[in-house]
Amino acid sequence: MTARLDASTMASLVAPSGWTEDNQAIFTARYYTTLMGVRRLRELLMECCPGLVEQSGFEEAFTALSSAPPGAQRQVLGHPSGGFWNDVGWNLVRRRAHERFPRMHLVPHLREFGRFALAALLLGGRGRLSAEVRTDSGGRIALPGTGVCLRPDGAGPYTRVRVTVSDGEVCTTDGLGEPGRDLVPRLGAGPELNWLDRDLRLGGRTPYLFADLAPGEARHWARTLDGYFAIVAEVCPPLAAELAGGLRALVPIRSHDTSVHVSGSFREAPGLVALSLGTPLATMEALVHEYGHQKLYAVLTLDPLIVGDPGEAVHYSPWRDDPRPLSGLLQATFTFVSVLHFYRAVLAAPSTGLDPAKVIARAYQLAGQVADGLAELHTHATFSPLGRALTDTMTTHLADHTASFPLPPAAERDRVDTRRTAHRTRWSERHTPYKATRIDLPVRGSTPDGPDASAAASGTVATAGGVVAGAGGGALGGRDVETLRVLGLPSGWTAGAILGRWYPGDSLLERVRELRGDVVLPEREVGESLVGDLAAAHLAYVRGEYQRAAERYAACVGHDPGSPYFWQCYAFTLRHLGRHDEALYLLTHTAELMAGGRVPDPGSDARRTPEAMAWGLDLPAARPRVRAAAVAPFEAGVAEALRGSRYGGFVEATLGGAQLPTLIAVANGLKPAMDAWIPLEGWQAFLRTVRTLGLRHHVDACFDRYSAQVAQVPPDQLTTTRAAFSPSLRPGTEAHVFLARDRDALDRVVGAGWYPLIVDGKVVNKHRADHDKFGDALGYPPCCQEFFRHRNNWNDDNTYYAALLATEGEPSALCNPFPRHTIYGLVPYMPCSYSCPVTMKFAGRLHDVIAAELPGYLTAMERALSKPLLCVSELKMYWFTGESVHRSGDTTEIRYTAVESLYPIESTDPVHTLLSRGDRCTLDGDILHVHEGPTLIGTHRTRGDRHGPECPFVLTFGP
Repeated sequence: MTARLDASTMASLVAPSGWTEDNQAIFTARYYTTLMGVRRLRELLMECCPGLVEQSGFEEAFTALSSAPPGAQRQVLGHPSGGFWNDVGWNLVRRRAHERFPRMHLVPHLREFGRFALAALLLGGRGRLSAEVRTDSGGRIALPGTGVCLRPDGAGPYTRVRVTVSDGEVCTTDGLGEPGRDLVPRLGAGPELNWLDRDLRLGGRTPYLFADLAPGEARHWARTLDGYFAIVAEVCPPLAAELAGGLRALVPIRSHDTSVHVSGSFREAPGLVALSLGTPLATMEALVHEYGHQKLYAVLTLDPLIVGDPGEAVHYSPWRDDPRPLSGLLQATFTFVSVLHFYRAVLAAPSTGLDPAKVIARAYQLAGQVADGLAELHTHATFSPLGRALTDTMTTHLADHTASFPLPPAAERDRVDTRRTAHRTRWSERHTPYKATRIDLPVRGSTPDGPDASAAASGTVATAGGVVAGAGGGALGGRDVETLRVLGLPSGWTAGAILGRWYPGDSLLERVRELRGDVVLPEREVGESLVGDLAAAHLAYVRGEYQRAAERYAACVGHDPGSPYFWQCYAFTLRHLGRHDEALYLLTHTAELMAGGRVPDPGSDARRTPEAMAWGLDLPAARPRVRAAAVAPFEAGVAEALRGSRYGGFVEATLGGAQLPTLIAVANGLKPAMDAWIPLEGWQAFLRTVRTLGLRHHVDACFDRYSAQVAQVPPDQLTTTRAAFSPSLRPGTEAHVFLARDRDALDRVVGAGWYPLIVDGKVVNKHRADHDKFGDALGYPPCCQEFFRHRNNWNDDNTYYAALLATEGEPSALCNPFPRHTIYGLVPYMPCSYSCPVTMKFAGRLHDVIAAELPGYLTAMERALSKPLLCVSELKMYWFTGESVHRSGDTTEIRYTAVESLYPIESTDPVHTLLSRGDRCTLDGDILHVHEGPTLIGTHRTRGDRHGPECPFVLTFGP
């Protein structure tokens, strides 16, 4: 089957056209993406870690699946579970799981491919394979694409089971007896109604409340959905044919609010739609809308549609309150144009049972939103030729729909129009209008033409600051090429990944960091070229030559004042130069400065108005002593001794004494500096403490961890510090303070110590070179800094597990970093191992200081540091009361009477909730089982394919 993907084909995809060859071809291309993804994954792993491939049984399963008929292969790998398995596999590889923690995540994942091979052999009716797999959380083994889920007799959640398929017959071994079978219902229109295959729940990537349907409820769902599909077939047969061909599985979910309909579809699960049952109108709209997503996902495997899209969520969406990426806007407008086609067909049908007045009102609302969405796209997106054809056709169809739909009553129109205007107004009040550098790049397979053709071809781009050389893909000047050569970068490197972007990828900076500044660049005049200025600025910054760095970053702003990254880099140099207030103003007013277009001068203040000069953090002045309510530490008997010590004010300031040992280390000269978070209630106690101890301090920002903006930012853009900027210390916020014994130490730690903060909906990240400086400013050992530099990636890595793998001999309590955010943490940083000798020496010295001043406190600390603990991820770690640990082979059991989260950073923690319900947990590889007495009350399967990879282990400490 072939189809020519051209402008005419793209135009035909906007309106329902039936299960045509073109539609079949794009969905087939999406299947081939999965098929080739599995094949390439095997090739890559066979090359870099063949032993793991063999150990997991993946090679045998792959060979068996390859022997099945092509139709059986497509039935299995074309199932949404097949796409999801492939996506998880590549996700793990991108995170380098095969290098970092292969047996924790990659081997179990590869082992599960056996289910797909077993399913293909079962469908094909010939061949034999015996594979070890795990049951799911319901004790079942789904065989994707077959409509069968096995229930091995006697198997519980996540039980290891060996399943054999031989010439179309299936059985289990391991003494579990003949497996039962649960059959997946299939709707009359074709898709499965599938709540049995837990892979379709996408491993916790979605927030949905998935439904397990009882037999009677399943029949109700099937009858209802069959009725809705029948209405679609009656009013628009071509659309019904597309739904039948493009949808593979409907997964039932429940809405938290019965008045709100919920649905979703996902790039990584081809043909899957998750939805709740709502009103007929809402549910049918969801089916059409979500199918539109699946259709566009298929197209996107063939063409990007939007060229040079940085993927940044900074754009207005008429359907959402949070900023959206251009790709999200394209998805929404495309799918809602499809819904408008459906509603037009509904109104033309003689009788559907749907209220025409509600259809007309809904269509009027959607038409206005689609118009706003398309306007945003046309303003900010650069389309490929096929993308242009698609959006032009959408615009034409929208105009046709708008002219054809009857208008709702005037009162209804006024209500919709008022809400539409108010939504845009609220957005404008909360967000500075996005002004991006427009980068028009040549499109693959096309030739640029028109007035901008020469610019695209030469790699120059017209921006707010004039013409930027080297932004596109064209030739650079000779000295720019020499600069790139010296840095080891390709001569075709461009600034296209930086210009106009809030979250740029800067390979030039990463290369300078790798070289540690040990490089000589060609001499260039300031302002001569962007590449020259940016390279010189980064090099000066890495070397600590901040005045020179400021001059060069200012020149980068001069090349393009519309690029926030250059403003931010300039601001971070000011922090190192001690111009803290000016730097904070720039970091929190970047969008305004970009809009103003003025280039900063390192020799003068960038704040040009009296209002700007007067702006600053609003912190309470010192007042007469008012004792804060101290939270009792882990052992309440220690509280009185701490209150009477010279450190008692810090216990009050932090509402419990978090990081108290670190403060003691700084006050006694064992550590040059530290940072902490002080709430409003503890502010006066903090001021007294720094006076008492003779410490210097600086507040660089106030953190609002409860801001609504936090929930609107993807978690992979933040670390464990999740907060929005607040210009004042008020109830519910915290002052981020730095402390040191002398001014030089304070300046060093402030310069490198910015934490990610959300400002006006965008995350302001620190200068990446400061990651290399902050540990030194805090006095961390070089070995641990180097380890942290390579392994501290909250999104892709697990530093705690990496330290475990690096530990030689028995872990030492003097290398226990887990309580460092409590009152008992001797080690204030992440050691390179739990037996690091340098860390043990530092902790020993601090131990001796505390022993001399506060012996009772030290005794309590020693008990806490020697407690066993369970670490699941960098966000989930727990210690227990009344605990005992028992190990047997690869399984570890903890019996306990109570559990406490060591770092409760997330608003909800299902692992802690599960542990709190039990009194015994068993860790079996990547599976955590929790019991209360003899009863299994729940399980948690850890994941390595999402933010904060989970690598669970139980750690016990020696002296």
